[in-house]
Amino acid sequence: MKLHYFDWAATAPISEQALYTYHKVAKEYPGNPSSLHKEGQRSAKRLAAEREKTADLLQVAPEQIYYTAGGTESNSIVLNSLLWKRKPGRIIFSGLEHSSILQYRHFLETKGFEVISIRSPGGFVDIEALQENLTDNTQLVCVMLVNNILGTVQDLTSIAKILRQRAKPIHLHCDAVQAVGKISFNLSDLDVDSASFSAHKFQGPRGTGILYQKSNTLQSLSRGGGQEQGLRSGTEHLAAIAAMNSALEETVSHLEQRLEKGNQLRTMFEAELEKFPLVTLLSPSINSGAPVTPFVLSLAVKNLPAEVFTRILFDKGFCVSSGSACSSNSPHKRGGLFLEAGFTDEQASSSIRISFTSQTSEEQIRALGQTIGEEALHLHTLLRK
Repeated sequence: MKLHYFDWAATAPISEQALYTYHKVAKEYPGNPSSLHKEGQRSAKRLAAEREKTADLLQVAPEQIYYTAGGTESNSIVLNSLLWKRKPGRIIFSGLEHSSILQYRHFLETKGFEVISIRSPGGFVDIEALQENLTDNTQLVCVMLVNNILGTVQDLTSIAKILRQRAKPIHLHCDAVQAVGKISFNLSDLDVDSASFSAHKFQGPRGTGILYQKSNTLQSLSRGGGQEQGLRSGTEHLAAIAAMNSALEETVSHLEQRLEKGNQLRTMFEAELEKFPLVTLLSPSINSGAPVTPFVLSLAVKNLPAEVFTRILFDKGFCVSSGSACSSNSPHKRGGLFLEAGFTDEQASSSIRISFTSQTSEEQIRALGQTIGEEALHLHTLLRK
């Protein structure tokens, strides 16, 4: 049976070009970039060139780019940096954040920080509520750019303008892991103080990522050899960094055409779902005018637990997920996001995430929509007997 992959938000299959680049660089650059001998110097020069390439692709300066192990580590560097504060203050999270940020809440509270969660109706941060919760001792605000479950896009530019009007500086951190290749954005124009990225979300290698920092305001708790300007010590994985850049370049090239194709596929998928009243779209419709990426959406099948229905779909040849891969073993975490967004417990427990790419075919999109509707109808018929 042929499997149809609809879990690109969890991880994207590494591209052939990225694999080729990884193998080539790993073979041709054996030296440690921190070593002073010739091979080390060659690797250091290539690392500097890769940093310039990353910066160019993200439209920022090379000195603002730091290489990490992925989005989770990038997020943790920002949050751990708070522990250097002499006096703990207020931290604000949107209710839509990834678990790698939300799970810091208890830890930060034990260290004396006040952590506030901002409601996010329909998957969009309530900016008015955010403003109401800003105080003179607010030190950090975390707002995700593209939500990994609902596919909603936050207005980071407006949020940044609000924060810049405060008398005391407030660090604005953006988890941008799901943004690359899913929306068009300019990192500099967002005016965030830091942002995290993960290579495997855009067909790069796993275990590699980026932390963007606008200015040198973060401090690392991890000490070592001083690599990455002391913010992330440890030998740089040069081959993986080069492979990530290959994938990043592929992903951002012809982005408008990719997004146009994504909109067509999403429209087609929603049209299939409309034929089946037992299926409810939880994400905003692609034609609603709301800011969403076409490539990530959630839906609910009435009265059917997500874990059961995802298994049924897998048996039919479709790989989908019941929420984020990072919280799939904890329904409470997944439910928390939907409740913050204003959905019911029943909708949360029945939620299924669909994520795809412009490479997905129209036949696959139609087949998934039809299978979801037909299986939902079949199961409800059985349950009524």
